[in-house]
Amino acid sequence: MHDPSFGVVLLNWNGYVDTEAALDSLLEADPRPDHVVVVDNGSHDDSVQRLNAWRDHNEPRGDSDAAGRWLTIIAEAENRGFAIGNNIGLHGLATDTSVTHFLLLNNDATIAPDYFARMSDAIREYPDSALLGCTIYYHPDRDKVWFGGGYEVPYRALVLHRYEVPAEHAPHPTPFVTGCAMMISRTLYDACGGLAECYTPIYWEDTEYSFRARNGGWRVMLVPAARAYHRVSASMGGEKATPRAAFLQNRHRGYYVRRNYRGFDRAAALTYLVVTKPARSLVELLRGRPAMGSAIFRGFLHGLTDDPA
Repeated sequence: MHDPSFGVVLLNWNGYVDTEAALDSLLEADPRPDHVVVVDNGSHDDSVQRLNAWRDHNEPRGDSDAAGRWLTIIAEAENRGFAIGNNIGLHGLATDTSVTHFLLLNNDATIAPDYFARMSDAIREYPDSALLGCTIYYHPDRDKVWFGGGYEVPYRALVLHRYEVPAEHAPHPTPFVTGCAMMISRTLYDACGGLAECYTPIYWEDTEYSFRARNGGWRVMLVPAARAYHRVSASMGGEKATPRAAFLQNRHRGYYVRRNYRGFDRAAALTYLVVTKPARSLVELLRGRPAMGSAIFRGFLHGLTDDPA
């Protein structure tokens, strides 16, 4: 096959400092990606002006083809959420460039300088790889793993990260690739489209995309030698759980089960949610956290009753 070429989508919302750090890491990569799209999700700070200034000062010359500049900045009027914002960037890369692989990269993440070299090696070895992930470390604690592959527990409708450096250093299958650093081949994108927008504003869209890929017979791979570094949940205000996050997690967990599971897995997962989520909300209430208890219960109900089209 021809050498792979890469485009990157970064989603920014009032976070230009993080986004500039991500752009710096892409600029310093060897090789660097062919194109980068930053989608600004209706920031109400001066993110767009700052990012335009970064581009004017830093953009490499001569790297991009006639389709346009190395860095494209798309400014949305409002916050469209993770899935819609990334889909806007993916559509731009797919229609305006000839790149073969699209990387969705959190704006609060950076990559190692050899990230694209390692990914290129894996794609040459497994040219039918359709969805690829990497080892993601916490930033700035770069020896602690945040994602070393993932696995699904269907009866609990739960996807979990592995938190250790993968024992197998060669590229190998994984059931789940996190949206923090998700590499999508053009062939997979052409067949499956973008992220499911029912999960707006955030959570579970990467889980469904991984499910759709592997259940559609596509090769889903972890490339352990490729590394990224994640300042976890910086865009959501920190790693501590909030009622808003709990509501969305529980609503989208129900959506995921109803949209994707069939047969025994569906029945078992729905039973698990019906049994455990009201009980969990009661525990939060008894702990003196009524807002959290209410968020869990309301998210659970919406997950089971809304139309997750």
